[in-house]
Amino acid sequence: MGAIRKRGKHYVLDYYDATGRRRKETIGPNLHEAKQVLAQRDWERRNGKFRLRRKAITMAEFIAKWEEDHLVVRQQLGRLKESTLVGYRVNLRLHIGPFFGRMRIDEITLPHVRELIKTLLAKKLAPASVLKAVALVKEMFKHAVQWGYLDANPAQYVERPRVEVEEMDVLTPPEIHRLLAAADEPVRTLLLCAVLTGMRRGELLGLKWEDIDFEGNRIQVRRSLWRGKFVTPKSRRSRRAIDMAATLKAALARLPSRFKGDMVFTSTDGQPIDPDNFRHRDWARVLRRSKLRRIRFHDLRHTYASLLITQGAHPKYIQAQLGHASIQTTLDRYGHLMPQLHEAEARKLDQLVFGPEAGMEHVRADAGRD
Repeated sequence: MGAIRKRGKHYVLDYYDATGRRRKETIGPNLHEAKQVLAQRDWERRNGKFRLRRKAITMAEFIAKWEEDHLVVRQQLGRLKESTLVGYRVNLRLHIGPFFGRMRIDEITLPHVRELIKTLLAKKLAPASVLKAVALVKEMFKHAVQWGYLDANPAQYVERPRVEVEEMDVLTPPEIHRLLAAADEPVRTLLLCAVLTGMRRGELLGLKWEDIDFEGNRIQVRRSLWRGKFVTPKSRRSRRAIDMAATLKAALARLPSRFKGDMVFTSTDGQPIDPDNFRHRDWARVLRRSKLRRIRFHDLRHTYASLLITQGAHPKYIQAQLGHASIQTTLDRYGHLMPQLHEAEARKLDQLVFGPEAGMEHVRADAGRD
């Protein structure tokens, strides 16, 4: 049996493994977990088992190995989107790699990870970006433990930076009319489609005529345009069918591109619209002409959600139309816009328990004062 000693705020295991080699393993601030790990190590020793132990390497070497043996393999198996892989590589090249440099991976401790967070915040990175970097570091160290380079994950107990809920700006119906009036075709119909379907920019730019069911009044989201390539939508739930309003159906039917090629929204030469050109040129021009405040294109997706909420749509319907992975995502993001739904549910509960007239005396009293 080994021993547990406290070193600073953390507990350290001191034991002998199945080969008779003395080991020291830093667990973290949780004594209960330290006892559980020590019991597991004792079981491994008594049963002649020992974990793979590899020669220590630098963080730079491990990043290269992890990228090749894990990230690239997952991407080739179709379990990691190329856009996600690019984001991971940017984080590794710009932030994680330069910070740890040539440190040996087995020398990295929790204070080092905390210092990484402070460094990223000092660079004025958004908390959400810092959170992504921390998640990536934790995932890497998890594999370092599994592959035998570490005894424990030094980032396991790092405090996650708090991320404020993204502020959303939604347009009112009069503002929607102003926005559409300021746009020329086909941008006008593209914006109308964004407002009345909640599709993401890449999903709109990747839309093909075969995705539009004029008979069934539905639009199928099957792909997204990213860096000039067609890729699968953001998640499995993002592949969805969206109900098409009559006004949008008529506008789409009038687009000249319907008889010229596969793509619904095209540039003047018939090619797919470049997302960056659209954002910097077309979207900026429409906002300038409309004299509206500077909102993001993504706020049109929020506008669509707010319109559904205003008309009393069920949260599950909103989830399906937006392609959220779970109803929790929908409620977390738009729950604050649903007070009238909350009030309606409270009234239904009152009437279920106390009858259809429950609460009506307050309504009559208010009417009498008017």
